[in-house]
Amino acid sequence: MMDTVNYMAKLNEFAQKKRVELRFEDVGSAGPDHSKTFTVRAVLNGKVYPDGVGKNKKEARQNAAKLALECFTEEPTEPTEPSVDPSPPLVQTNFVCWLNELGQKRRVSIRPVESIRMGPVNATQCCSFVVGDKEYPTATGKTKKEAKEEAAKLVYQEICGNKTTETSDGDGSDGVESNQHKDETRQTFPDVCEKTQSSSATTEDEGFTDTNYVGIVNHYCQKTKRTPDYVLEKKLGPAHTPRFFYKLVINNKDYPVAEGKNIKEAKQKAAALAWAELQEQSDWDSKVSLHSGVSDDHDASARVSTPPPPPPSNNKDGKNPPSSDSVVFSDSLNFKNQAQSPDVKPRIRIAANFGNVCKSKEDVMPNLSEKKDRPEKPSSPSASSRFVIDYDCIECLGKGAFGQVFKARHKLANMDCAVKIVRCKEKSLREVGALSKLRHQNIVCYYHCWMEDTQYQWDVSGDSGSTSQSTGSPSVKFLYIQMELCDSKTLRVWIDERNTQNVKKALRDSRRRDEGLGVAGQMVSGVEYVHAHKLIHRDLKPANIMFGRDGEVKIGDFGLVTVENDDDAENLIERTVYKGTPSYMAPEQKNKKTTYDRKVDIFALGLIFFELLWNMQTGHERQALWDDARDQKLPQKFLQNFPHESRIIKSMLSAKPQDRPEASKLKTDLEEFSSSLTSTKNTHSV
Repeated sequence: MMDTVNYMAKLNEFAQKKRVELRFEDVGSAGPDHSKTFTVRAVLNGKVYPDGVGKNKKEARQNAAKLALECFTEEPTEPTEPSVDPSPPLVQTNFVCWLNELGQKRRVSIRPVESIRMGPVNATQCCSFVVGDKEYPTATGKTKKEAKEEAAKLVYQEICGNKTTETSDGDGSDGVESNQHKDETRQTFPDVCEKTQSSSATTEDEGFTDTNYVGIVNHYCQKTKRTPDYVLEKKLGPAHTPRFFYKLVINNKDYPVAEGKNIKEAKQKAAALAWAELQEQSDWDSKVSLHSGVSDDHDASARVSTPPPPPPSNNKDGKNPPSSDSVVFSDSLNFKNQAQSPDVKPRIRIAANFGNVCKSKEDVMPNLSEKKDRPEKPSSPSASSRFVIDYDCIECLGKGAFGQVFKARHKLANMDCAVKIVRCKEKSLREVGALSKLRHQNIVCYYHCWMEDTQYQWDVSGDSGSTSQSTGSPSVKFLYIQMELCDSKTLRVWIDERNTQNVKKALRDSRRRDEGLGVAGQMVSGVEYVHAHKLIHRDLKPANIMFGRDGEVKIGDFGLVTVENDDDAENLIERTVYKGTPSYMAPEQKNKKTTYDRKVDIFALGLIFFELLWNMQTGHERQALWDDARDQKLPQKFLQNFPHESRIIKSMLSAKPQDRPEASKLKTDLEEFSSSLTSTKNTHSV
């Protein structure tokens, strides 16, 4: 029976404190296959310690570690220090934090079981962890915290202790036992040891350890015979602080765009986003594992036995936040050929800091903003929710009958995005289906989606977030849609702000005309792209038009999108349904007996174009003006001040769909008019 004390963990801790190199050597094995005995010895800084014998490698290593520790207590001097220059003292790893992060990554429940063992003098705190369905050994400590940390260390040692300290002797004599141990480990955490050991690649120019997603994607593409291509979408910012936007294209399929401070960082983030989306696809080849693309370091003469590197901190000062489930390490582990500077920020932050801060908005529309309102702390989220596992910094942006929209940071890609949560119905699935096919600079970018049994809810009245809650019906599913995060203002807000001016001043304001033409041109460009894909938006209105982070127009809310297919009888019926916002509906869209086509979007665009240019008051005056505009009766002053725009808008508001221009024709007309207007201004200025 093995000793209950974990001597391997104690020896590892000793080696870390003394900054010495520790490895275990397999001396050999003896006996028949059903009753083998294994011999292992510990080697510290080249000094060999007594052999440990056991029925398996784990027991032999435990005994070898015990003998080595006994030698230290007997020796009058400490083991030989390494010949390299002294480095800063190592920081003790928080094994509880490591275990929690591991459970979140692998989506396995982590549950501590705490108890008290009564003694003759005092009580001893006990703790063990249940990981998934497997219970790990019990550890003791003077306090609950100490017992919990020791228990987490035992889990770490059992899961990864074998992999991080084992070296191959190359003779294959231990293959049966070694494979059995690996299989047992992978039942709980598949590929954990391999990922802990080899999924990090050192970036020499930056001096920190980071996951090489470019290498992972390249390896996957090689195995599946695909061709990856990194495409530069755009470059923004001044020369001294540029921002690069890259996307990954694999076999003509575009993946989400990622932003980075340099080309290498942007490509890494693009690869991370693509890797996350690849695993969601139906043709995902799970046999091509992550660790198979990274070389096994079996030929190394020695391997340092250390816990996995600590998660990078988001705190610039290197201090721990007062309340967090994660730990911040201000110092780095300094080994040969591997350095991690505390002053260098990792490009892809995989660590989780769960102190989420959420901000609320009163607007019923999804106004994707970043307002600095009152902080609202969510309660502990459900560990089984993918939303709270993969995202942090969650903020409530809007909620209403449509569902909820949150701003959140994708931890893997270190990217802010919008996550829309709605009940999984035909409308929401239709929106996802449409957005997944559309990649245009004037359409809100869709990243990916998933379904959950629960809905993440935010209790605004109680100034707190609630855990993911179920409706109680097993048939109800919730759709989580990750999309591009847009700026705070919708086009509705843009128009209302300009309508606060008086009419005379608005007519003299040429800037509104220029900006309005620019917005109209971008809207038409987006609609042209939608129509080119044989789709009809059906709900174009200012509240559904947003702005990107750089000011570009973004068409959103494709919940009512439908396919324009004359040969589909079911689709013909769908295009007689009374759907949309009545005030922006075309006449044929309101008539339930008439089949309509893409020209309903042109009618709505005409009304929005009119709003962009004209100062419309509220109340009865607005309603009368609006009704007249729908009948092509524009105000006399509008006709005088905007003669060219009036002709375009009237054509867009034609009662008969066939009389309305195509989006492609509108785009050309607006571009030509905008150019002529600019030329005229330049001539007058000279």
